[in-house]
Amino acid sequence: MKHLHVARGFSLLELIIVLVIVAVIATFASATFDTTVKSVRQQSALTELISVINFARNSAIQEQITVTLCPLTINNKCGSDWSRPLVAFRDPDRTRSISNESQILRVIQLNDSGNVAGKTGIRDYFRFRPSGLAVEAIGNIVWCPDDRDRKHAAQIRINMGGRPFVSKDSDNDGIVEDANGNPVECT
Repeated sequence: MKHLHVARGFSLLELIIVLVIVAVIATFASATFDTTVKSVRQQSALTELISVINFARNSAIQEQITVTLCPLTINNKCGSDWSRPLVAFRDPDRTRSISNESQILRVIQLNDSGNVAGKTGIRDYFRFRPSGLAVEAIGNIVWCPDDRDRKHAAQIRINMGGRPFVSKDSDNDGIVEDANGNPVECT
């Protein structure tokens, strides 16, 4: 006797269930991927900012000269537009400007990974003395992702000793706090 094999496919209900499961998994995977990308960009920007701050401070100490870190205007003077490249440069006369390319120590551009805002009080620069101190030019740098999501923002504070510190989320709300305990803003 011959056995008949019946080809069996998916029923419409089974197909819909499989599609729903795939959609749910894809949604979670997409959200996780987006969070991972933001985290990697944040860490990359923080690493680069801390590196240039430490480099500027160490250069001031090693060369026994004043070093300034700021975004430059088109006239090679410190400006307040932190979307421009940040430049660490020798500034022996403390003019906050570059008159010769040999003054330049390092240049970084962070725009492709997010937005940077420097908060330096009434100044538009950070300055490191030959001792490494940053007494008159302390403050912080805030990095925010392009979508301005504060949960992925970061802040680096520069103290009077010229050392950078990454701000923490001390109240566990997912947003880092500034020196006053207020959540950082992405403006």
